[in-house]
Amino acid sequence: MLEINPGLTIWTFIIFIGLLFILGKTAWKPMLASLKTREKAIADSLDRAEQARADAERLIADSKRERVKAEEDLQKSLQEGRTYAEQMRKDLVEKAKGEAARMIEHARAEIQRDTQNALRQLREEAADLAILATSKLLDENMDEERHRRVIHKMIAELPAIPE
Repeated sequence: MLEINPGLTIWTFIIFIGLLFILGKTAWKPMLASLKTREKAIADSLDRAEQARADAERLIADSKRERVKAEEDLQKSLQEGRTYAEQMRKDLVEKAKGEAARMIEHARAEIQRDTQNALRQLREEAADLAILATSKLLDENMDEERHRRVIHKMIAELPAIPE
């Protein structure tokens, strides 16, 4: 059945050794060089990927810091805006109070003037009535200028009306 032929075995072994020698010189070195090149390319790719991951993490951290800073700046700006608006409101209120006080003072002065005018008019009318009454009582007609002087003198002697 199965017979071992020693000549065939020797020649097979010699051919196998020769083939290994030829392959070692022609195929194994280029294949190993190709594998080493590929291994180096993969290692370089892994290094670049690691570098890219580190850069991405750094950029993410920078982005987070910038976002936090932007939020702080926004809050600061909002606070400054609120403070400015509150100050403007206070200024407007003070200005309105001042304007109201000026208007009240103006109204008081106008009321005082009107009161003085009314008193003056009342005195003149009282003088006219006194002249009329005096002339009717005396049945004597004095000239009007003399009546006025007498009445004004009498009115001046009257006590002042409290304001």
